[in-house]
Amino acid sequence: MPGKSMRIMLLVNEFPPEKIAGTAMATKALAERLAASGHRVLVVVTTACPEAKRHLIAAGDYELAWMRPRPLRGTGLLWRVFQAWRLARRFRPQIIQGQAVSCGLLAAMVGRLMHVPGICYAQGYDVYQATPWQQRTEIRWGCLWPDRLLAVTGHLAEEIRRMSGAQEVQLMPHAFAMPAQQVSRDQARVLCGIQEKERLVFCVGRLERFKGHDVLLDAWQGFSAKYPDARLCIAGSGSLLADLQQQVGRLGMESSVQFAGHLSESMIHQWMEAADLFVLPSRSEPFGIVLLEAMAHGLPVIASRVGGIPEVVPEQGDVQLLPPDDAAGLAQAMSQVFSGGFASSERNRQHAMQFEWGLQVGRFESVYESLLK
Repeated sequence: MPGKSMRIMLLVNEFPPEKIAGTAMATKALAERLAASGHRVLVVVTTACPEAKRHLIAAGDYELAWMRPRPLRGTGLLWRVFQAWRLARRFRPQIIQGQAVSCGLLAAMVGRLMHVPGICYAQGYDVYQATPWQQRTEIRWGCLWPDRLLAVTGHLAEEIRRMSGAQEVQLMPHAFAMPAQQVSRDQARVLCGIQEKERLVFCVGRLERFKGHDVLLDAWQGFSAKYPDARLCIAGSGSLLADLQQQVGRLGMESSVQFAGHLSESMIHQWMEAADLFVLPSRSEPFGIVLLEAMAHGLPVIASRVGGIPEVVPEQGDVQLLPPDDAAGLAQAMSQVFSGGFASSERNRQHAMQFEWGLQVGRFESVYESLLK
């Protein structure tokens, strides 16, 4: 089997462009990289999509299918199993991989119907946010039924063991890729409108409470008064945009805080290249792919000590980890970076490159090959 093309079916609950989030983007990247390595890939999205996309379509070098909405209430799981089974009969996969625990359960069920291995790739929020009922049912079954169980961090693996009783959990961290075409730091700063003496702090993530942007803004009030040349750019979209904008106005920080909205992957990397510091003040974070991307640009990082973040950053890198909801500590940490000067962090860069997609595809292939022997 090694070196041969495989037929791989990926099940996911969300996918671009309908959803721009960590699991959605990670699944898109995995499909692209597997296809580029010569494998046949079908991505099946379990959620509804506009009518124009509800049929099997080409998506680059892989296939993409969106499930139809369930016809009757109370038939959700059976309806998803039926649709996934029909698509699997057509595609004839050798591997079925669920990109969340709920999708892992689906992969296991369809895999048994098709007599092919099923994989659960746990990525975080469905585990961390599970209700007691979901822990006893969906999480337990989704982790115990598949032939292989993967998790993005050791912290998540321990939560899975605690909730489901599953003992064998294989670590499979997220990965990232640098853009094919990159601009220089000077070019990036010009394109982003950063003045020569300005120092840019960058933060990217969905504008939701668990991302902690309100904490960053509280910290920014006193910090920006001390460092008038500092500028903060927050990229991302979400339900709290208006609330965060009101917070900026209430604190009188309109001149130093910018909301960039949703940015493409290439634009995120452009802002990272222009930045001097990256901050991720999350209250909850299963992994944090943006930390890898920021460190790959040589940025020092300040982040919350939550979830899988301590496993993503280097022990000896230019990194400060703080408790969540600590605005005073965050302001102090930013001050330490600003007062210490701004030099590109080669330690952060080297650490991040261990998670580059060129290496990660081989790790997935090894898992698939071990199941097909």
